[in-house]
Amino acid sequence: MEDAKREPGLQSPAGSLLETVETPRGLARRRIALQLIGLAIGIALLIWVFVLAFNERNQKSLEALRAAPAWEVLLLGGLVVTGIAVNGVMFQVVLRPLRRLPLLDVIIVNAIATFLTVLPFKLGLLTRALIHHRRDGLRFKTIIAWLAAFAALGLAVMIPLTAATLWRGRLDWLWWTSALAGILVCNIAGVALGRASDRLPILARLSLGADQVVRHPAPVIGHGVLRLIDIGLISARFITAAMIIDVTLPPEQAVLLASSYFLLSVASPAGTLGFREMGVAATGLFGGIDGPTVALITLVISAAELVIAGVLALAGAAWLRLDLIFVRGAPTSAGEHPHP
Repeated sequence: MEDAKREPGLQSPAGSLLETVETPRGLARRRIALQLIGLAIGIALLIWVFVLAFNERNQKSLEALRAAPAWEVLLLGGLVVTGIAVNGVMFQVVLRPLRRLPLLDVIIVNAIATFLTVLPFKLGLLTRALIHHRRDGLRFKTIIAWLAAFAALGLAVMIPLTAATLWRGRLDWLWWTSALAGILVCNIAGVALGRASDRLPILARLSLGADQVVRHPAPVIGHGVLRLIDIGLISARFITAAMIIDVTLPPEQAVLLASSYFLLSVASPAGTLGFREMGVAATGLFGGIDGPTVALITLVISAAELVIAGVLALAGAAWLRLDLIFVRGAPTSAGEHPHP
């Protein structure tokens, strides 16, 4: 049964965020125009990345790409599939204080959302929310709290990791010490702030309900471990893609590019298309890596992710019977029952 009581941390000037989300008035024309402009800019940036990648200086790399051994391509594909699965596990771990969902279902939804992240209007995020709302009966206020907690915990790992990489420029003992210490401090602070929200209601409001998740050490620790594994997998993608085009990429450069790839995947204003690829290429230049080389490596990774996530998304949509939910209008599952 739905709990009629309003939860702390989920209020907006117009009322509860649940009411705001569940009674949308439609996207304003200005917002639509901005998203379309963003899409056009993203396409322009992607064209620029293609120009960089297919530069004459990359001829040997392009020849290596065309003649890449099957095992290297399969290795890159395996890393992409594993990364999608790990992210799905992360989403389920963060949701546990609010609700339990079948792990396979969350992984499949993550594959669908990953495929749609290239599009504007944050379609990947919206699709994730709508599937879990329509199919699993999650209330929008729960979804908002879940996603806010996921974003906050992601930053608690990525900010120290990126700062350590920019500071040291190599994976020495100072990098490991500063990165892990920073991650530990940020996550402990998150737990402390989550628990302090009971005494300071402003924290609950600002957190959008994330305080109900981050106050629990288990999801915080679980997310932190899985996020580090995920960054390792993305770094391995860059090393493997470099190997495919016959280039050697040092681990510290791979970590820097992987951090940029992740942050741009989350923060791109109108879909990741173009913004992520150009941003990673710019990060490579900042880190002293050849621009055309980074552009080609990033395009290989983005293409692999798009193709594999697309195949998984189609199979996942059939597995979840999304046609019953979005086409035939089948009713949602029963009300939400958070576990103790």
